[in-house]
Amino acid sequence: MSRTLNTVVAVALLSLFPAMSLYAGTQAPNYTEDQAILIATQFLKNSPTFHFDGMEDTIELITVYTVRMPYTWTVTLKFTSRNAGYGDRSGEMVATVLTEHTMVIVVSVGEVISAVTDEAYNELTSTMQNMPKSPLKEAEDIASEWLKKAPTFSFDGIQGTMSVIDGVIAESYPEQYFITISFDCSHAGYGDRTDMMLAQVVTQHEAVVVVSSNQIQSAVIDGEWDEFKVGEEANSDILSSEDAVNIAIQYLKENYHEASDLEIGAEWSVSNLTPEGLLGASTIEYMGDGWTIKVSYPVVWKPTYMVQIENTSGFTWTGSVDQNGSVTEITE
Repeated sequence: MSRTLNTVVAVALLSLFPAMSLYAGTQAPNYTEDQAILIATQFLKNSPTFHFDGMEDTIELITVYTVRMPYTWTVTLKFTSRNAGYGDRSGEMVATVLTEHTMVIVVSVGEVISAVTDEAYNELTSTMQNMPKSPLKEAEDIASEWLKKAPTFSFDGIQGTMSVIDGVIAESYPEQYFITISFDCSHAGYGDRTDMMLAQVVTQHEAVVVVSSNQIQSAVIDGEWDEFKVGEEANSDILSSEDAVNIAIQYLKENYHEASDLEIGAEWSVSNLTPEGLLGASTIEYMGDGWTIKVSYPVVWKPTYMVQIENTSGFTWTGSVDQNGSVTEITE
């Protein structure tokens, strides 16, 4: 072989090395199923739903299988959250109940390209899947939204405490949905209590709301207060502390000449003597024209009131008034 040919062959061989080096440098990484599981698990831990209240020791691998795409696997993981719902629920009313979820994650070429929890929530876009609500779920939402705007909760309901605890479908036509909802208020009582003397005690309520044809048919709180009729109790009237004071005054006027002129006037002062932080009891004081009237009562449904009446003249009287309006004198 001539020196010229040898030179040409050598140059040709040398020209192959850059191409071979370039080819070797662009070969795909060695993606594996184990790597896909690790990537999926790490994604789950950082996902909106799990990051909010997921319990790390509950993460469990359910299945993993290869998809007909290069270096792609579908990984199914199960985990438990401390509350119901999906995504970042900060500021939302959530049911505090351990909730099991299943997340299906697709990992392709080392990246997560899809992640859906319970076939309902897209963890990549933080949005619910386009799934129609069940009739029961629709009724629960209608009942909750109505109750938020109803007199009792709108007056002093505590945000974040309302949750659906039960839903029952009645065998009727049209169907009726009995939705049980719990919530807390910052005071005792029901409805709009503006200008009323209130016991400052966190009070838990339970409402049963009936929904039919997407309309509220009935709403009763604690089995006593008819929220739907706004201001009427479902069973019977409750004797208030103010009523008890008026009954006691009338009793004194009829039985004691010292109290013949006793009347609570507009100039009288009214004070809540309940110690701050005291739960379960309340004391109201009325003062005027030389009289002092104190009414004390436990914060329960239909309480019996203890009434103490004194005058600067030295006259004193103590008695109780029950829910029937009956007065019982208490003598020492």
